Amino acid sequence: MKITAFTILFIMLLGTTGCVTKGTHEATLAELGKTQDLLVTARSKISRQDEDIQSNNQEIAKTNSELAKLQESKATLLRELEASQEQVNSSKAKILTLEQIEAETKKRNEIYAKFVRELQKMIDGGELTVSIEKGRIVINLPDNVLFASGKAEVNWKGKVALKKIANVLKEFSNRSFQVEGHTDNVPIKSGKYRSNWELSAARALSVVHLMIKEGVAAKNLSAAGFGEFKPRAHNDDWKGRKLNRRIEIVMLPNLEILSNELPKFK
Repeated sequence: MKITAFTILFIMLLGTTGCVTKGTHEATLAELGKTQDLLVTARSKISRQDEDIQSNNQEIAKTNSELAKLQESKATLLRELEASQEQVNSSKAKILTLEQIEAETKKRNEIYAKFVRELQKMIDGGELTVSIEKGRIVINLPDNVLFASGKAEVNWKGKVALKKIANVLKEFSNRSFQVEGHTDNVPIKSGKYRSNWELSAARALSVVHLMIKEGVAAKNLSAAGFGEFKPRAHNDDWKGRKLNRRIEIVMLPNLEILSNELPKFK
């Protein structure tokens, strides 16, 4: 059985009733009543405070849950922002690459137009053709303009033609040119060259050396021999074989631009 402070105080007062006056006794009882009221009020207040604390704890838990959701949403938004930034950077890179390709294409077309203007008389005379093939400017000279049959030494007519071409090429000191030798598929009978491959490479080198002599920078030139393996026409008749026997001077594309990854669109 629980003994309250009020009960103990009441018992103590009973033990002393013989010693106090009626007025004092009544005053004491009144004071005890007030004390009991204060205790009840205090308990009620403590109960309300406990309820407030419980309610506050629930609000804190709710706030913490909402905060966790907000942090998760923030992390998601940051990931989306990062992905968007990557897309923006990728788009900028694609645009830059396209602009570089566009500028290179424009420059190539300007050079092509200049080649045609400068070499128009030779084009009209059937000594050469100028074309754009797979993005490359190609000056095509039939072998009979430059060489005797089975020979790699440039003849007098060829030297005149190559000098005119060299005068155009050396204006473009920042561009690279490859001289390519080509033949038909008829096996060579010369003892000097074991195959059409060696003949085509020797012819290409002869042209390169002459170009250098005429002022084209050596660092801008290269030579390649393809033999009969890159024909322009069938080798079934003399017309096709004639087209296949040739020297091609190719302006190589800008390698710095080609080294960039081309854009891929989805």
